[in-house]
Amino acid sequence: MVLAIVRKELRETRLFAALAIGLYLVYLSALTAKWSPLVTAFLNWVPWTSEEAADVPFVQDNFASILCFIGAALAIALGFRQSAWEPSQGTALYLLHLPLGRRTIFVTKLLTGIGLLLLCMLFPILIYGTWAAIPGTHPGPFEWSMAGHAIHAWLVMPLVYLGAFASGIRPGRWYGSRLLPLAAAAFCSLMLAFLPHWWLIAFPLLLLVAAVLVSDILWETSTRDF
Repeated sequence: MVLAIVRKELRETRLFAALAIGLYLVYLSALTAKWSPLVTAFLNWVPWTSEEAADVPFVQDNFASILCFIGAALAIALGFRQSAWEPSQGTALYLLHLPLGRRTIFVTKLLTGIGLLLLCMLFPILIYGTWAAIPGTHPGPFEWSMAGHAIHAWLVMPLVYLGAFASGIRPGRWYGSRLLPLAAAAFCSLMLAFLPHWWLIAFPLLLLVAAVLVSDILWETSTRDF
């Protein structure tokens, strides 16, 4: 039954994931100068596709920023699609009548969404890092430690997803109050991404904020009358 829910969530969110992967591939093609003539002619109007390959990958380019931008859009889309969509389409009642507890159902949805988000964001990091590690692809040096900012962005982005999920599952007539969890999660993500001594300070705080958001989601789903 859990696997059936996982398949349902992947089926309903695969379009968002495919779009994000496509955008990442376009950007990676620009960074690595692997354009095809057809793609070049079609996407000349996109501003960030004009970026040239940097001498030092991950350091002299905007990879981390684009990774965050596309990842945040994907996280918000996934969060709202997996939460607000169910009650609005009337499928929440069917889902909650499955022979599983509410906590199990929503934990499965959360784990599926976070897993999909992390996989989609990890893909461009590995592709770009592998390209940078191949000798002769660029004039500068490269070590995997240079991808530190991208890794930090990858790790904090689930907070944005949890904030979007919490906002989507939260009942309310005022959009300002409903979007409060998303705004708080986005602010925390931005702050955590730039804290010094990341693994000693930011990562424990990241786990704490994630635990608070998950607790809020599970409390809301267990007490809400769908």
